[in-house]
Amino acid sequence: MKQPLIKATVAALLLLSGNVVANADTNYNTIQQFLEAGTVSGDIRSYYFNQLFGGSSLPDKYAYSLGGMIKVQSAPLYDVSAGVAFYTANGLGANDLNAPEYNHLDSLIMGERNSLNVLGQAYLQYQDRWAKLQVGDILLNTPWMNGADAFMIPNTYQGVSLTVHPLPYLSIVGIREFRYKNRIQEDYHRQTLLNYNNYYSYLPDNSNGTLAFGVKGHYARVSANAWYYRFYDIANLFYGTVNYKTPLLLDHFQPFADFQCAREWANGNDLAGPINATVYGGMVGLTAKYNGIRGQIFAAYDHITRREITLPNGKVLYNGGFASPYTQQYSADPLYTSVMDYGLISAAAGGHAWKFGFVLFPIQNLRFKYSYSFYHTAPFIPSVDANYIDVTYTPGGFWKGISLRDRLAIDHGNPFAGYQGTFIDDRLMLQYSF
Repeated sequence: MKQPLIKATVAALLLLSGNVVANADTNYNTIQQFLEAGTVSGDIRSYYFNQLFGGSSLPDKYAYSLGGMIKVQSAPLYDVSAGVAFYTANGLGANDLNAPEYNHLDSLIMGERNSLNVLGQAYLQYQDRWAKLQVGDILLNTPWMNGADAFMIPNTYQGVSLTVHPLPYLSIVGIREFRYKNRIQEDYHRQTLLNYNNYYSYLPDNSNGTLAFGVKGHYARVSANAWYYRFYDIANLFYGTVNYKTPLLLDHFQPFADFQCAREWANGNDLAGPINATVYGGMVGLTAKYNGIRGQIFAAYDHITRREITLPNGKVLYNGGFASPYTQQYSADPLYTSVMDYGLISAAAGGHAWKFGFVLFPIQNLRFKYSYSFYHTAPFIPSVDANYIDVTYTPGGFWKGISLRDRLAIDHGNPFAGYQGTFIDDRLMLQYSF
């Protein structure tokens, strides 16, 4: 698939489709009506990222960015439409760009640059009551291939996505991805996040992409999904979840239980080694609503079976070599015990994790979340414990679209901090969505 061809086709449909409006079997009688039926959406985002290494000689890191996204979606003609989305992130001279060390720069927002401007989405779309087909540069929202939109620009994918709804409670998804653009890249490449992982730095820059299928369904109080991913020449991955919610108890309380499992094995050229990995976990909790106050408490557990494998570069992994090409560097995987800067997949070690916490809405527009996690991965790598706080305020009313969110992690023993002391990771975001 040639990216310039896709973008040219999208642009042509957006700008020239008015020529056929009069002949189309639609509700548009004029070009003006067609253009007015399109939509423009986006956001303006201010983001400050701060990492503190308490009691260490390591330099603290920070990054600031102001930017956002604007998306144009055309009105449909015979159920066919087009969309483009432009993203921008700008440091405004506030960041430490002293090369080559970049000692105080956190590059997760927009890399080692002062600005980043990308055309992240450019696609053709067909949609009716039964199906939705997208072709081009698109966002994906699946457990192991997603936008990971935690900073300024999300991950996007170049490929084809088809979702079919044969029944009201059932969806079937098929995806063929060819190229990938992570959130700090300027363009699409035949890479994955594993190319930036120290374990897999030898991987070639010519990934053949991914084939994925998913089934999602719900009936009464049970919902479930099952996914198969073929990461070409790396691994096959099966992932499934089941969720059950009980009937409402005492008019205020509703217990729930979730289960998840994943099985991964090598395929093709086994570029990530002879993968043989198993993950399973569960979560139980209780949601409640009383006098306008809403909340939830939960407890979660995940386990990765300890199996030793040797990578082609001689490095040894003790988690069966579990590889997640599109989430591993960003801790954006769907395990119940993952937090914003750590998890069992990121740890790349065998072991288990516990996570306890609560979510509280003391008032309608204020969300407060706290969790405590413990990752037992010793003796392979040091065990880690993490406190996580997530506060979001959305004033609404006249200020509709504005949100203020602060996420704070306080970790002990996080090996990615480069030492075994206290690691503080604070991320503050102010956003206006329209």
